[in-house]
Amino acid sequence: MMKPISPTVHAALDYGVAGALLTVPHVLRMSTRATVFFGAFGTVATVVNALTRTPLGIKPVLSLRAHRTADLVSDPLYVLLPVLTGISKEPKARALWLTSTALLAGSVALTDWDAPESA
Repeated sequence: MMKPISPTVHAALDYGVAGALLTVPHVLRMSTRATVFFGAFGTVATVVNALTRTPLGIKPVLSLRAHRTADLVSDPLYVLLPVLTGISKEPKARALWLTSTALLAGSVALTDWDAPESA
């Protein structure tokens, strides 16, 4: 199956989702628990993305394979923790969580991880 998302587009999507996770909870005045959760994952996404060898990487030291591994490890936690902590019961947090989960899952599934890396 041809994967339509290049590593560069994946990086752009990651920065966009991370930006939303870092700002939307504040704008919508979500609970402290939701704000901390989304902020933590937004920060991790930003750091991993900034360290990945793509044209959008700031200090490109991680391979695409390492980035994919980070996604595959962190995404299940991102799905599970809101349920365990009760964040998923907050309507605004649930909307952000479900929307961002769909974006993250689609981005990981549709990225061409075998594309050549940037230097």
